[in-house]
Amino acid sequence: MDYEAFFKLKERPFKTPLEAKFFFRVPTFDLLGQTLIDTPRPEFLILRGAAGGGKTTLLRRLPWALREKVMVAPILQTGSRLGDILREALIGFGLGFKCSPQIPEESLLGFFQNAVSNFVESGYGLVLAADAALTLTEDNLSDLLHLLSLEPQWRGQTTFLAAARPHPAWPGPKFQTAQTIELPALDLSQTKEYVRGRMRAAGAQRDYFTEEALSALHKLSQGSPAAINALGERALLTAWASGKKDITPAFLAQAKASLDNPLEINPQAAKKAAGYKLSRQKIHSWPVRVTLAVTMILAFSLVVAFWPKTPPRAQDPPLASPAPTETAPPPPAPTATPAAAPALPGQAPGLGLPTTPPALLSLPHNAMALVVNQSLGQARLWQGQLRKTGLKAELTGPELPEPGLYLVGRPKSRLSLVFQYPPGQEVPKEVGEKLWSQVETIVPQDILPMIVADSDLLVRPAPPEALGVIQEKLKAWTSSQEVKFTDNLAQLYNDPFIFYEPGQKPQTIGRENFQVALTSEARTSGDVKLAISEPLIMLDPRNHNRAWAIFSLKYDSRLRHDIGLRTLIFEKNLLGDDWVIKAELWIRENTLRS
Repeated sequence: MDYEAFFKLKERPFKTPLEAKFFFRVPTFDLLGQTLIDTPRPEFLILRGAAGGGKTTLLRRLPWALREKVMVAPILQTGSRLGDILREALIGFGLGFKCSPQIPEESLLGFFQNAVSNFVESGYGLVLAADAALTLTEDNLSDLLHLLSLEPQWRGQTTFLAAARPHPAWPGPKFQTAQTIELPALDLSQTKEYVRGRMRAAGAQRDYFTEEALSALHKLSQGSPAAINALGERALLTAWASGKKDITPAFLAQAKASLDNPLEINPQAAKKAAGYKLSRQKIHSWPVRVTLAVTMILAFSLVVAFWPKTPPRAQDPPLASPAPTETAPPPPAPTATPAAAPALPGQAPGLGLPTTPPALLSLPHNAMALVVNQSLGQARLWQGQLRKTGLKAELTGPELPEPGLYLVGRPKSRLSLVFQYPPGQEVPKEVGEKLWSQVETIVPQDILPMIVADSDLLVRPAPPEALGVIQEKLKAWTSSQEVKFTDNLAQLYNDPFIFYEPGQKPQTIGRENFQVALTSEARTSGDVKLAISEPLIMLDPRNHNRAWAIFSLKYDSRLRHDIGLRTLIFEKNLLGDDWVIKAELWIRENTLRS
């Protein structure tokens, strides 16, 4: 059990700051929005606030809040080159298909100028919102301000919004005419509302933080949302470890002490950190607790030493062979261990994985997926059955460089690559070959999906609503394809999204271009016959805002005949609080054949 289950929470309240339901609306956000909506808009606007004060969260939320009247492009990573800044701005405006690294800066300038003209002529205001803007050079800042006032009709319609800390001051006197909006720290009442709101959004049924604890939290955090999140998370962990559901100032003191000095967590450090008095009874009870723990360990050791030994079990048969009968000869040494005995399904000693990994949301009948425990270097092969997910085999490894979601191709096929999203380091070929040598006799499919993570991530509960929402999106995707509702289909995709095909460069496609292509295809394709298999849906154990839906597809029309494996990569839109298709992988059937 983790602290989420202990407090009956659906998710961690202080670990998802960008989801809409966790957004805390401060007066500065309303003032900022109104300033950008009113005309004429300021040419240069500075949002000043301390580190961890919530500036980045406000910038990420602005595009959604102002979408009816203002186009906002958050620039979250300012670089030293103007071309990089323009590229990120165009992506923020939904024009990512024009932003490949090969496009020269001169072309990006032309794209940017055309985009601004189109937005202004359509009646939209336009805002470039740069986070950590003090990293911009004076030359880049001058160039951006000049670009936003290039045409006379742009004056009063375009704004450069810069998020910066109070110190140091903005460089140079020529920029001192900028309008400034301050983002102050949260006061006591706002801190209480912030904490209670996040706890309710995470599913809390009552107030676990006492009034005194909320006051202590405000004092220790000084009203900084980032500090509140860190202290709140640690206080929940501390209370859970103590078996207490009411979070008091003492738990906040221990949380502060553990964050300040993680190598010396004790009551004296807690008292020094926050000035709260811990009862002497608790302090003096530590020797008693230590004595009790030592006694329990000794008693357990004696029980184990004198417990009757059970006879050793016969060696398990090899993975590649069926279970031997009573008259079968002894099998050779196995390369993998078969499934656990029915009395303990999925609970082999030392593996440390649950019976059905929570990240494996759905596994169709006869489909297979591998779950790799990085911590232990062990894995389990799961197979979908009619009414449940069954454990097919246990094996060693494979050793993979980083956690995440993978698709591995059978070595004999022409698809020799390993696909990972987000694309990262490719797995060495010998690792894939070793994996297939262990499972080749029992895996009929040419593609093996894999979840790779540490033990603590593999047992994290999946959001209960994720499976249902993604299944509904897949139904909408299928019906939109069949009846050629191009508007509905395009809205299911992120703007822009990435299209992958083995052997080809990834394509970044904007929603507008995608919809034009869909409409053109719908006019010429004739009747569409679409057949798809049940989807295998996997949740990224590192990031519950990302999921894979993997299924076979057969598409027949007058225009096109496609057979192959389709993978839709869903991500939860943190601004829209909804799941969208962030990327798509298309593996044709002839690619899978040797």
